[in-house]
Amino acid sequence: MKRWVEADGIHIDVRGLPAPQPLVQILSLVRSIDDDPAVVAHQVVVHHDRDPQLLYPELAEIGWSAEIVDGEPGEIRLRLVRSA
Repeated sequence: MKRWVEADGIHIDVRGLPAPQPLVQILSLVRSIDDDPAVVAHQVVVHHDRDPQLLYPELAEIGWSAEIVDGEPGEIRLRLVRSA
């Protein structure tokens, strides 16, 4: 798992991690952003092997939403944002 920051937000690459690690790592990152008042209006870009169906209800529960965006071939890339 790698994390880095680009102009479009905080990126997390969970490709190749065994279940449930991608879910755990993504939720941990999102919660850490919510707990840090210095991080405002950031979005998270997730690089994943597959469409993480179990992630969506967990995100909704903590006030975040996800959309699939264009990524590299063979990658599912998601943009996570705080719900309005």
